[in-house]
Amino acid sequence: MSNASDRPVSIVTGAGSGIGRAIALRLAKLGPVVLVGRRGKPLRETGALIGEEERDWLAIAADISEEDDRECVIESTLEHFGRIDHLINNAAIGTCAPLGELTESQIEQLVRINLTAPLLLTRLALPHLSKQNGCVISIGSRAAIDPFPGLGTYGCTKSGLEGLARSIAAEYSGVRAFTVHPGAVETAMLRSIVSADDLPSDQVLVPDDIALAVESFVLGKRPEPSGASIVVAKD
Repeated sequence: MSNASDRPVSIVTGAGSGIGRAIALRLAKLGPVVLVGRRGKPLRETGALIGEEERDWLAIAADISEEDDRECVIESTLEHFGRIDHLINNAAIGTCAPLGELTESQIEQLVRINLTAPLLLTRLALPHLSKQNGCVISIGSRAAIDPFPGLGTYGCTKSGLEGLARSIAAEYSGVRAFTVHPGAVETAMLRSIVSADDLPSDQVLVPDDIALAVESFVLGKRPEPSGASIVVAKD
């Protein structure tokens, strides 16, 4: 086991790029970060931006929609660092099509990855978060509140993360929980849906805008109570 001492340990899913990478880099200033994603190479690239492997970060290639992989994330974190202080549910997929044009398998995949997987990962982490008076932050989407045409079903899956935060706030007094709903963010997912001609880069957020919001919740610098959600949008 690495010596994490009193430094808080954060798990960030989808840490190989975009918002997840930006969050990992922010939280790495506070303590070790466990980088979770389906592909090892992008995770190691994020880790290289953080610092010394084994002491400052751990990369776990895992599909958190799979039970064995979820258990591996929790067990490996505890084995390596001995504690879990923050869980950032960021990993997600997006499919742009109206509900009536999506197949059953596409809908089931959206729900499984965007909602069921973070619920089940959080369930495994909660006993350890409770010991540390920890924090769960889920990355939602503005589509959960004001869906862009074609992103309504994606928004439905993200709406469930608000319920997760409220449930934790009601059931676990020692764990804080929040949902951060980003507006359009300059990521590969955004550009798979909207071109730069239709939505120029100067009209969208950058990943670190979301990371700053996450960091402020982790540090207790925001006024919102546990269970709350916020929208981060371009001014």
